[in-house]
Amino acid sequence: MLKASDALSIRGKQTHSSYWRRGAVAAMLSFFVSPSVEAETSTINQTNKQTLLADALPTLLPPINPSSGNQYVAGEVSLDQALNETFGQSPRAASVRLQLGIAKSAIPQALTFPNPSLIVYNGFIAEQTYQLGASIPIEQPWKVFFRLVSAKQQIKQADLEIQRTLWLLRSNVRRAFLEVVLAEEMALTLAQVAELTNRLLLAAEKRANAGDVANLDVFKAKLAHSQAQIELAQSQRQVKLTKRRLNVLRGKDHAVELSVPRLPPFELKVQRTELLPDFDQALPTLDQLITTAHQKRLDVRLVNQAIKTNEAALKSTYASILPNTQFNVGRSITGNPPDGPKLNGYFIGINQEMPVFDFKQADVARYRASLRQLKIEAEAQKNIVSEEVAVAYERVSIARERIQAYQDHLLADSEQVARLARRSYEVGQSDITAAIAAQQANIQVKTQYLEAVRSYQQAFTDLEQAVGQIL
Repeated sequence: MLKASDALSIRGKQTHSSYWRRGAVAAMLSFFVSPSVEAETSTINQTNKQTLLADALPTLLPPINPSSGNQYVAGEVSLDQALNETFGQSPRAASVRLQLGIAKSAIPQALTFPNPSLIVYNGFIAEQTYQLGASIPIEQPWKVFFRLVSAKQQIKQADLEIQRTLWLLRSNVRRAFLEVVLAEEMALTLAQVAELTNRLLLAAEKRANAGDVANLDVFKAKLAHSQAQIELAQSQRQVKLTKRRLNVLRGKDHAVELSVPRLPPFELKVQRTELLPDFDQALPTLDQLITTAHQKRLDVRLVNQAIKTNEAALKSTYASILPNTQFNVGRSITGNPPDGPKLNGYFIGINQEMPVFDFKQADVARYRASLRQLKIEAEAQKNIVSEEVAVAYERVSIARERIQAYQDHLLADSEQVARLARRSYEVGQSDITAAIAAQQANIQVKTQYLEAVRSYQQAFTDLEQAVGQIL
C-alpha cells in the first residue's frame, strides 16, 4: 500500500503565506519584456503595433519537456524516487519498520512454559526422612494455543500501526517535495521579475534621456528593480531551506544537490504531470470513496484489529482460568523408626490449585468492557472517516474546477492584457504606472494559479489520507 506511484501532496503551512506575499509584492513592481523586445520595438510603428500584440512571448514557467507524460530530465529527483529513497534509506522509516521485530517477540513469549521447581526435604533428625525430586508444572495444551492466537493478533495490530506511521511519513515527503517545486518556481519567477525590471529601468532611462518621460519613471523603475532583487534573494534562501528538508527526509545529507521537475507551462490546458489533475479522468463518486475508506482506512482497520486482539486475549483468559497442575516426582529415603529397616524408594504426587476465589474475573470484566467500547469506537471511526472523505472530496472538486478555469481562459486573458500594456508603454501610449499595474495583475493571476495547484494537491492528499489508499 505504501508504494510510491502517485501524485504529489501539498500543505501550505508557514511557507505558504511567505511565498505568495513575496510573489504579490514582486508582481506589483514587475514588468515583463520579451527577450527579443529590442528587435521588435525597432519595427513598431503606429500601423503595425496592433499586429505584434499577438506575438508569442515566453511564459512565466517554460516547460522542461515539450512532450506529454511524466518524463523527467536526467538528474532530476521525481516524486516516486523521493518516496522510494525515503522508505529505503531514511532512518525514520527504518526505525518504524524495526518495531515489527519487537512485536514478533510475542511468539516466543507465548511458547514460554513455566519453570520446574527443585524439591529438597531433609527430616532425618525427627522423621528420618529425606526427599529429593522436582515439581514439574503441566500446562494444558489449549493455553498455549490461545496464547499463540493472541500473539498473532498483536503482531497484526503492530503491523497496521507501522503501516499507518509509514503512510503519514509518505504524506510528509509529498508535501516536502511540493514545497521544493513551488519554492523553485517562485524563485525563477522572481528572477525573471528582477531581469525584466532591469530592462524596464533601461527603457525608462532611454526615454527620460530623450525627454519623452519624466525622471519619476526612472525612480519608479529603480525602486521596482531594487525590491525585486531583495525578494529574489529571500526566495533563493527559501529554496535552500526546502531542499535541505527534503534531503533530510530522504535520508541524505542536507547539502546534497537536488533538482526536481518543473511545473508545466501556463498556456497548456492539459499536460500529464504529478502536480496537476487529469481532467479526462473523472473522480470516483463520493459513495464509492466512502465505502472504500471503510474498508481500507488504516484507522478503521486498526480498531477492527484491536477488537480481534481483545477477543483473542479474552479467550486466552478464559483458557487460563484453570491453574496449571503440579506434578511432583523424586527419590524418598526413610529410616522407618524406631527399629528400621531403612527404606529407599520414589515419591509421586500431584498438586492442583482450584479456581475458587480467583477465576480471572477481573481480567474477564476488563476485556469485556474494552470489547464493548471498541465496537462503539469502530462505528465512531467510520463516522469520522465518512466526514473526512466528504469534506476532502468537495475540496478536491472545487480545486479542480478552479485550476480548469485558470487553464481555460484566465491565464491566457491575463497574458494578453499584460502584452498590450507593455507594448503601449514601449510606443508611448501609456505611462509606466499603467504598465506596472497591468503586469501586477498578470503576475497575481499566475501566483493565484500556483496557489490553486497547491490547494488541489493539499486537498488531494487529504482525500488519500481519508480514503486510506493511493488514488
